Amino acid sequence: MHIYQVKTAFKIADVEYVQNSTKLNFNYLKNIKDENGNPLPKDILTKNYSRVYLIVVNGEIKKIGASQDKGGMKHTLSIYRDGGINGRPSIRSFGIWYFLYSTIIVDNKIEFYMIYHDDFETEVKGLFGLHKVTNASINCKVIEECCILDYKSVENNKYPDWNVQEQGKDLPDNVKKEHSEITKKSLKSKTKRTKIKM
Repeated sequence: MHIYQVKTAFKIADVEYVQNSTKLNFNYLKNIKDENGNPLPKDILTKNYSRVYLIVVNGEIKKIGASQDKGGMKHTLSIYRDGGINGRPSIRSFGIWYFLYSTIIVDNKIEFYMIYHDDFETEVKGLFGLHKVTNASINCKVIEECCILDYKSVENNKYPDWNVQEQGKDLPDNVKKEHSEITKKSLKSKTKRTKIKM
């Protein structure tokens, strides 16, 4: 599915390869506007709005993901800069970074788009009755499920290529192998720390 078919997303970043490294740069747009061209709040990428992100390669949607990271969208996407190779990243996060990295080094255009849902006012049950809440939000997974449903309705019931888990598939063997090596290195470095003498 091509990004031009989407009516609710807006672009937030271009991705570039950092020469001679395994890192990617996210060049976030300044003065981000919503899908209708309206200016968005300055904290759109740092506040914990209910949100979904789309990874787009050469105009084609490759991944639909959701996040409720408290650091906002920028923090959500930070794992994709280097795949968390200095720590112990989840296999899913590492796998997406691997796809991004192997895609960008062969000179493809990678962009990130975002869909978000405003907070809203509602009443919520407490112990003794209803409370007026002015900053209620929708769980991002609900937004993601709606986006996936729309995608599948256009793509003959198929998921985006990089939504591997939702397809019930396994990541490629080379991704699992690389992830295993990183995890082993991380464990070794933690066990090498010297103990404090008492």
